[in-house]
Amino acid sequence: MRLKDKIAIITGAGRGIGKAIAIRFAKEGAKVVVDDVNDALGTDTVSIIRDAGGEAIFLNADVSNPTAAEALISKTVNIYRTVDILVNNAICSTEDVLNNNWEANLSVALQGTSHCSNAAIPIMQQNGGGSIVNIASVNGLIGLQGIHAYSAAKGGVIALTRSMAVAHGRDNIRINCICPGTVQTEVWDPMIERNPRILDEIIPWYPLGRIGKPVDIANAALFLASDEASFATGAVFVIDGGLTAGNHQFPI
Repeated sequence: MRLKDKIAIITGAGRGIGKAIAIRFAKEGAKVVVDDVNDALGTDTVSIIRDAGGEAIFLNADVSNPTAAEALISKTVNIYRTVDILVNNAICSTEDVLNNNWEANLSVALQGTSHCSNAAIPIMQQNGGGSIVNIASVNGLIGLQGIHAYSAAKGGVIALTRSMAVAHGRDNIRINCICPGTVQTEVWDPMIERNPRILDEIIPWYPLGRIGKPVDIANAALFLASDEASFATGAVFVIDGGLTAGNHQFPI
């Protein structure tokens, strides 16, 4: 098991990518702290992990609030004595993304990543190291769909990742980020209600001929959190089915 007895916190783990990461980490032996602002979703993730023989607990913390983020880390330490892995995955609602709600996007995705990292890093320093994996987006790399606030927040996560990695490399704290392309999760439900064919219409953008699954991102997060990625820090891992490589349908 690649994460045996490691203590891992995953924010926004009640659904989608965060849920898949929590379940994947637990299968690899991690003791998982599931964070979400939705109690029902968070406890469901915990139930799935426990039913499969893994160990997990649920903590409700709104990471956009620095006090709540600090409490998330301190409660974890009170229970498990340390933090080895932090995955900053929490995002605001789909409606806030589509409506370009700047405050919601920046406070959850960008500031939330900073709040949780700042609270976890001193624990990791005392522990002799650790791994932080930030979930950004291809929207932070290229212009897509006109969702400016989300794109700016995710671009900020990429820059923050690099800056923190440089600052804490000598502490043996590895800080990397993942930029997923389109991943089919519950986040898309409101858009599918408006246009039931929207995901089918997106597929031609992707050279691999499909959109992503949550486990695709979970597998990448597992690598970055594990000792197999011991020489990776400040890196941006683009897991996007070839989307940002170029448009394979461009006419010649």
